[in-house]
Amino acid sequence: MKTIKAIFLALLFVVATGAVSAQRGENRDPAERVEKQTERLATVLELTPEQTERVKAINESFAKEVKSAREEMQKEREAMRETLQAANDKRQSEMEAVLTEEQLTKLEALQAKRKERMDERRGERGPRGEGRRGRGRN
Repeated sequence: MKTIKAIFLALLFVVATGAVSAQRGENRDPAERVEKQTERLATVLELTPEQTERVKAINESFAKEVKSAREEMQKEREAMRETLQAANDKRQSEMEAVLTEEQLTKLEALQAKRKERMDERRGERGPRGEGRRGRGRN
């Protein structure tokens, strides 16, 4: 039971330190990250050389899966952005067919105000979606 608790605490430590270093902007390459995580676990858990190699292989496999998942999410985000842009373009052309010139001018002014407010909010959040309290929404 103590071993399981120690492993859990060590993994928690590795995840927590990884999250903290990511928040600090310490973006190492994946191989370096795997090496650091393996070293930490080997030290904290007092792993044998054989265990260390197996843990390193596990960490490498995990890093590949995470990279693949991130790439897939990026593709999905881009596809969603394209879909939304197409829907917005369609809506805009349909509105132009219905509204008068005066109404279109008013609509454009409303859209400009909305964009301005959105830009201001983005400025408040800072990089990577950090809110007023300094926390990201990751």
